[in-house]
Formats: sequence, C-alpha cells, structure tokens
Amino acid sequence: MLSAMESLKDAPMGNELQAKVWQKWAHRFAVACVALLLFMIIVGAMVTTTRAGDTNPGWSLRFWEWFTSWWQADGGRAWEDGHRVIGTVIGFAAIGLAVALWKGSNGSPRRWLGVIALALVCLQGLIGGLRVLVVSDEGVRDTVLAYTGGGYDVELRRAVKAMFHGVIGQVIFAFLGCVMIVSSARWATTWQAQKSPAGGASRKLSLALVILAIAQLALGTLVRQTGNHVMWHVGGAFVVTIGVTYMIMRVFHYHSKFAPLRHVAAGAAFLLVVQVFLGLVPWMLTQGNLVSSDPASLVALLRTAHVTTGALLLATLSVQALWLHRLVLPGDGERPAVTTAGEFEYSMRTRLHDYTVLSKARLSGLVMVTVAAGYFIAAPGMPNLAVLGATMIGVSLVAAGTGALNQYIERDRDARMPRTRNRPLPTGRMQPAEALAFGWLSILGGLLIVLLGVSVLAAGMTAATSAIYLLIYTPLKTRTTLNTLVGAIPGALPPMIGWTAATGGIELGAFVLGAILFVWQLPHFWSIAWLYREDYKQGGMKMLSVEDPDGAMVARQIVLWCLVLMFTSFMPAWVGMAGWTYTIGALALGAGFTTAGVVNQFKRTRESTRGVFFASLLYLPLLLGVLLFDVW
Repeated sequence: MLSAMESLKDAPMGNELQAKVWQKWAHRFAVACVALLLFMIIVGAMVTTTRAGDTNPGWSLRFWEWFTSWWQADGGRAWEDGHRVIGTVIGFAAIGLAVALWKGSNGSPRRWLGVIALALVCLQGLIGGLRVLVVSDEGVRDTVLAYTGGGYDVELRRAVKAMFHGVIGQVIFAFLGCVMIVSSARWATTWQAQKSPAGGASRKLSLALVILAIAQLALGTLVRQTGNHVMWHVGGAFVVTIGVTYMIMRVFHYHSKFAPLRHVAAGAAFLLVVQVFLGLVPWMLTQGNLVSSDPASLVALLRTAHVTTGALLLATLSVQALWLHRLVLPGDGERPAVTTAGEFEYSMRTRLHDYTVLSKARLSGLVMVTVAAGYFIAAPGMPNLAVLGATMIGVSLVAAGTGALNQYIERDRDARMPRTRNRPLPTGRMQPAEALAFGWLSILGGLLIVLLGVSVLAAGMTAATSAIYLLIYTPLKTRTTLNTLVGAIPGALPPMIGWTAATGGIELGAFVLGAILFVWQLPHFWSIAWLYREDYKQGGMKMLSVEDPDGAMVARQIVLWCLVLMFTSFMPAWVGMAGWTYTIGALALGAGFTTAGVVNQFKRTRESTRGVFFASLLYLPLLLGVLLFDVW
C-alpha cells in the first residue's frame, strides 16, 4: 500500500519530467525544420534563378523515387529533384515537431503550433505539386481549368502558383523560427516585462513590418517569375528599409534593457544592409537580366543569396514582434509585470478569443454558409473555386468588420447589459481605436477581395449589406421596434450575393432565397429578444419584447411569421427552382417550426421560447440542405 501511494505521489513529477523531455525534442525538431527549410529556400531560389522548375515534369506520390532520381540527376534536374527531396525530409521533421509539441505542452496553447506548422508544410507541398502538374499533366490542367473557369494560360497559372509557393515557403520559415523561439529554454525563463508608453507603438510597428516584409517578398517573387514590375519592388524596398531602420532605433532607445531585443535588432540591421547590397549588385552587373543559366555564376549566387536573406529578414522581424509582445507592455511603467511563458501564451489565446468575439465569428460563419448555399443553388455542378472562395472569404470579412464596428458604436450600451458586458470593449480588454481599425480594415479588405475576385455588382451588394446594418439598423435599435424588420434585410443579402457570384447577375431565384432568409430571421430573433428582454431594457433598446411585458404579442408575432415562412418556403417550387422532394421537406420543416411557435404561444415560458430558438437553428440549415439536394 505504501509503495502504491509513493508511486502515485511521484507520478506528477514523472509526467512533468516526461513533458520536459518532449519539450527538448520539440525544440530540436523546430531547429531542424528551420535549418532544412532555409536550405530548401536556397535550393528553391536557385531553381528559379536557373529556370530549372520544369526539368522534371513528373510528380510521383512515391516520394522515395525522388531520392533515387536526385542521386542520378545532373544540371537543372538535380536542383529540382533536390528541392523535392528536402521538402520530403521537412515533412517528416514537421511530423516529429507536431508530436513532440503536443506531448510536451501539458495542455498549453502552444501544442497547436506544431499542428499548424505541419498543416502549412503539407499545404506548401500541395501547391508545389500543383505548380508542376498544372503544366505537365493534361488531366490536372483540365481539372484546374474546370474548377477555376475562364481562359487557360499555362504560363500565367504556373507563375501565379509559383509565386504563392515561394511566398508561403518564406512565411512558413518565419513561423517555424517563432516556434523555435517559443520551444527554447530562453523563452521559458521568467522575464520582468517593461511597461512603457512607447510599448504599444513598438508592438504595432513590429506587426506592421512583418506584413510589409511579406508584401515585399511577394513583389520580389512577382519580379522573379515575370521579369516585370521591378520598380514596385524597389519602392517596397525603400519603405521596408525606412520602417526597419526606425524600428531598430526604437528598440535601442526604448527597450535596450532586454538582450533578446538587442540581439534581434542588431541581426535585423545586419540583414537589411546585406539585403540591399545583394539586390543592387546583381542588377548592376546584369543590367536588369533576371535569369542566369549557370548555377555557379556570381550573379546566380548573389540572386539566390538575396532571396535567402529576405527570408531571414522576415523571420528576424517575426521573432522581434514575438519578443516585443512578450517583454514590452503599454502602460505608465509604475508597476513592472513579471511574465512567464505560460501567462503570455494564455494571454495570446485570450486575445485571439477577444477578436473572435469582436468579429462575431459565429455570425460570420453563418454568412459563409448562406453565401455558399446561394452559389450552389444558383449553379449546381462543378463550382468555380476561385470565385466561390473569394465570395465566401470577402463577404465573411465584411461581416466580421461590420460586427466589430457595431460593437464599437454600441460599447456603452453593451456595458449596461449582462449578456454583452463581458465583451472586449466594455471590459477594457481592447481599446476602442483598436476595434475601429480592425473593423474598417476587415470591411475594406473584404470588399477588395469581392471586387477583384468576383464582380462589381457582388461588391456593391456586400457594401450595401454593411451600410444598412451600421447606418440604418444600428441607430434604429434605440428609436423604434421596427428595427427588427430593417435588421433582417442585411441578413437576407448574403445568399443573394452568392447567387450573383455564380450567375453574374440578380435573378428571380436570388430574391426567393433572400425572402426566405428575411422571414426566417423574424421568429428567430424575436425568440432571442424575449429571452434577453431584461438586457435590452437595461441597454435602452426599443424592442417589441421590452414593450410587451407578458409576451403575448411576441408569441403571436412568432406564430404569424412562422406561418409566413412556411408560405415563403414553397416559393422555390412555385418558380421552378425545385421539385416535389423539396416541397415535401419544406412542408415538414415548416410544420415543425410552426408547432414550436404554437406551443410557445400557449405556454409563454423561457423553456418554450428557447424551444422556438433551437427550432429556428435546425430549420434553416435543413431547409437549405433539402433545397440543395433537390436542385443537384
């Protein structure tokens, strides 16, 4: 018995020791991944410089064949196959990193870093394979054409995929560099963070520099693949140089007490000088010629070094941003804060969660679903993935930004309501200016994606959705109970945008889908409004549930609009969009939803109202699913 108790007592210490061993292995795998990926970037840059990218047009899934072909190859084929061999080895190292981080993290958020790294490495391999096969394999080429639509230009599509392949590889390298730091013993050391009024600006500038560096690398990849737009790359280099120089000055002026920040800033300064030199000298030596057929030539080596140094600079700037967020805090400096690695990681997780709350991630997810439903109902069959992806991502970004601006406008009212007082803005976990910037950037970025990737009409409808929600619905919440009807309009537009993206115009079917979404929102939202009527009253909202103390009017409205929804749900069959399968399904679902409303009218309890709410959550996806099934 005593020995059993002693073993139980020692078990936690054994688990902790085992976790430390796994953590050491995680750091080793991270170092290996970083070293291998740097080598792969060097080889990949040489492949692009010597135009050896298509010397081996095959892409075998039997990866061991690459080792034998590389061993026997020479010239450009050796560079190309060697690039694939290194990628295969990195894949196995990434698997080891994911396992070791998961085993050694003791449930901390860092365990997901290995999973993300492995997913990024797999994505990079997939893009690389497509880049090769889209040129060499007719079946893959035809499939890509069918799924992306439009005319086919092999060289253009090869260049685009190569650009993505190159930039993503450098981003993965920077990410793995951060993982290497997070898994190190130095990161696990307890640090006394610096509170400084300059801390907030330094942290924001560090993130901005990472984004600028990625954009500059993308421009460099564009120049290397097409031979054009050199001045864009030169202009980007000028902006990045100024930003990095200013960041280095800030670090040594405000934050020089920390050795990691000093070392990283010094490294960034050295890499910046080297990068400018490596960019100018080959250009002057060749008078603008970007291709060198001899891998051993000075120009080819300098251009390859230029790409490699760019990747190193991006990784250094990323690590700098990571350390700044760990060691420097905005504040008055009166009370220094001691931070551990675990506290920082959990604070970052809280930060990410705050952004999901700010963007109303669940609502954005519903928007993506309704957009996709509208697209597939309008155009059953093989979709244009490029257009569909641009529509879903762009509209959801606009929805997220609209949700953020809505919370910015209503932050004072949110603070008075128990349901919303724990949001980032009322609690002070996020500053209003930060939410305002996030909202506008998300909206503008989403609109740009829809405008460039879909059409002007789809972008206009997306902009109208945001404008109606923010400029009309939000102010009406405190003025009239009719705000619910107005608020249902932006909720009805996403499936219409999806339809427009698929067909290029607005047709009768789009209005039918919009009508169904419009009517569905009314019983759905009125059930929520009744459940949280006290919250809306404290927030000063003009809601029907606030002005209906016994709930009789709200219950009648729910039943009325459930009946209207049943009638509206038959419209796809009446206009020829669907057949009997959908009609029977719509009848059954409408009857079930209406029954929940009738039960609530007689009982008028929280349980019966909650039943209406859950019935509404089941009704919409099932109805759209039945319609999709019938249409397809």
